[in-house]
Amino acid sequence: MKLITQNIITVFLLTFLLFSTGCSTKKKSWVNRQFHNTTAKYNGYFNGNESIKNGVKKLEEGFVDDYTTILPVFKTGDLRKSKKTHSYMDKAIKKGSIVIQRHSMKIKGREYCKWIDDNYLMVGKSYFYKGEFEDAIKTFSFIKNEYKNNIIQFDASLWLIRALVEKKDFMTAQVELDELTGNRKLPKKLEIDLAIISADFYLQQANYILALEQLVKIDKSIKRKNKKVRYNYIMAQLYHESNNNKSAKNKYEQVLSSSPEYEMVFNAKMNLARSLEYGSKDTQKMRQKLLKMTKDAKNKEYLDQIYFTLAEMDINNYDTVNAISNYLLSTVNSIENNTQKSLSFLALAKIDYSRSFYKDSKVNYDSTLFYMDEDFREYDTSKEKHEILKDLVYHLGIISLQDSLQSLAELPAVELSRAINQLIQAEVEKEREVLEVERSKQQMLYENNRNGGRGEQFGNSTSGGKWYFYNPATLSFGLSEFRKKWGKRRLEDDWRRKDKKIVNVFELDSLSSDSVELVTQNKKDPNYYLEKLPKTDEDLAKSDKMIKESTYQAGVIYKNDLEEHSKSSALFMSLLSRFPNDKNYAALAYYNVYVNHLQLGKDQEAEVMKSLLLHNFPSSVYAQLLTNPNFYDQLIGLQNKDELAYQSTYQLYTAKDYIQVIENCKLVSDDSYQSKYLFLKALSFSALKDFSECVNILDKIISIDKDPQIVKESIYLLESINNPEKMKKANEQALTESQYLFRSGNTHMSLLILPKEGVDINYLKTLISDYHSNNFENEVFEISAMLMGSDKHLLMIKTFDNSRDVVVYNQLIIKDIGIINQLNKSDYKVLAISFDNFKEFYKNRDVEGYYNFFKKNYLDNN
Repeated sequence: MKLITQNIITVFLLTFLLFSTGCSTKKKSWVNRQFHNTTAKYNGYFNGNESIKNGVKKLEEGFVDDYTTILPVFKTGDLRKSKKTHSYMDKAIKKGSIVIQRHSMKIKGREYCKWIDDNYLMVGKSYFYKGEFEDAIKTFSFIKNEYKNNIIQFDASLWLIRALVEKKDFMTAQVELDELTGNRKLPKKLEIDLAIISADFYLQQANYILALEQLVKIDKSIKRKNKKVRYNYIMAQLYHESNNNKSAKNKYEQVLSSSPEYEMVFNAKMNLARSLEYGSKDTQKMRQKLLKMTKDAKNKEYLDQIYFTLAEMDINNYDTVNAISNYLLSTVNSIENNTQKSLSFLALAKIDYSRSFYKDSKVNYDSTLFYMDEDFREYDTSKEKHEILKDLVYHLGIISLQDSLQSLAELPAVELSRAINQLIQAEVEKEREVLEVERSKQQMLYENNRNGGRGEQFGNSTSGGKWYFYNPATLSFGLSEFRKKWGKRRLEDDWRRKDKKIVNVFELDSLSSDSVELVTQNKKDPNYYLEKLPKTDEDLAKSDKMIKESTYQAGVIYKNDLEEHSKSSALFMSLLSRFPNDKNYAALAYYNVYVNHLQLGKDQEAEVMKSLLLHNFPSSVYAQLLTNPNFYDQLIGLQNKDELAYQSTYQLYTAKDYIQVIENCKLVSDDSYQSKYLFLKALSFSALKDFSECVNILDKIISIDKDPQIVKESIYLLESINNPEKMKKANEQALTESQYLFRSGNTHMSLLILPKEGVDINYLKTLISDYHSNNFENEVFEISAMLMGSDKHLLMIKTFDNSRDVVVYNQLIIKDIGIINQLNKSDYKVLAISFDNFKEFYKNRDVEGYYNFFKKNYLDNN
């Protein structure tokens, strides 16, 4: 018993001795190293790394692929917006930071704890997944520079590229990517990672050709099908995008043979169907398969996409009638998939647009924009088309309404009553047709339910139970129908009102004794039409004015926006036939018809219009435009009075008479020059060091938002005021009249610029490496090459602490016989450039501009 007690005490003392002596980070003994390595790995790194894995898993599980566009390489989404993984990443950062603080054994410049670099990398990855890319970039750059002789530098470089790409700093990412691609020391096991990151880099810039090259490398390198299924799917999409349907078909078939998740299987089948070319013998077989899929219960969530695919196949086979029918079925069967619904309506809008059915197209664009997210890739184009069509339909509606009202006003009382009754009957019939369409949709959904598809009838027993509110399918349908009628409304009082500021009629009555006359909006009430009829000469003149303006505006839209020159001419001619002597519109109509005829190559008809314009309105502006070649310049000269006044104030500013500029700008009119005068006023206050007034005026410029360029300059100036360093840099650039700044103490590189043709860049890199081995064996240089444009090589040698070192290095290197002989085979330039200036130089491809800056600042000063 006594012996056991002594052994326990001995073990305890040894353990205590080990930990007490091992805690020191200033001694590099075996015991110390073992203690800190073990603790760093298992206490910090292991737990932190597991936390990152769990966070990334949660991130990827929550990511939803948008199969309507090319899939991203990584399933992360917008990391700046995602907050769901922050707790995991914060834990990893905390673990890694504690390890670095407590277990780093850096003695005489050498790190003896081998897990410190891994913890740095773990911290950098955590910042990356939090969307804090600036901190991630700093961390990866530190690892890359601190551990140059360690394999972890390559991992850090790969993560650095990913962070730069996510930050959308593609230029710097390109530099890093080229540097890593040309590095012969890159470990073999990281080549796949490099290809994956390169594919992501090119895809995010829509450079599909180079992205495809990288994906082919990935396909060859990864052997297991299930590991490369996502990359194969992206390859198939890219082949499809470039109309290489044969390769797309092969890749989609590879995807299907890899047993991916069902959603990918489904979309691969849909894309296979869409890739079938006109006249393909497989078209009918594929159509039968798709129709069979509509009856399969497991496809009930995908009916909208199946019908959309059938419609796309119809379009490929030039069957517009069936395509329209299937696009409509797609919209009917789309309940929760708003993206697909918007694409189906968009397809219908485009068909109507191509057939010049502009009213129908406008209605479909209405639905497109309602269901489409504002950040969706098609949104801006769709909105632009919708705005054009909305204006056109509005003006055509004004013309039609005012024509009808004028015709009705001329009728005797009995005929007027009969005509109004016909209009009311037409309105009733229209409502009946709408109800019939709704009934058809309900019947279609019911039929789909009977056939095993989606769209259960209200109240039927499905997976959710018998009662409506227990049934998720009917709830989804109800939500969709509600949104179609009311839009996306919040749950609140008066939810039916879009504008909560509208005051109730009864509230008005209670506040005022005056009677409130309400104009009925019921189109089935005769008063709706009677109240709108022009009853006096003044009413008729107003109606004519509306017709003239809308006819002109619709004609211009047909001419300029839709390029429907014949329809444009027809409207202008109708304006001429009704108002041939109108001083404002008739000459304008002649001129526009003249231009339309020229556009259509009808020179003879154009000459007729020109003659009529000159005969009927010889002194009009438009007649002058056709007869006096200098008239346009003279017209501009008259308009330049305002410009001359502004230039006069601008000259005062350049003469530094800031007080007078502010005085001139006190009474600024609300016209196109308002922003310009205000900007001069702000600059003057800035020059007088009155920054608070300057900021107030800049805020006003931004709020009125009249001149986009001046708004942009105002935002930049505000940022400069808030960031004095930025202003200092801008001032220096202005004083030196150069976009480059000379900072002798900044980090530099040696830069060789050579033509692409006739230069063996790899051989030149080898010569320089050999030169370094012989002359700078104790120095570490990084050599990398990249293309600038399609005709130049850039060869970069770095890193130098200041400008003097790099200039001396350049003078030495061009004295080497082998290197100079190779350089003399072509035109070349050997320059020194700071890292900051290189970004500006590479962005602008500014060889001559930078060369002049280099000669002035580096050669003359050394």
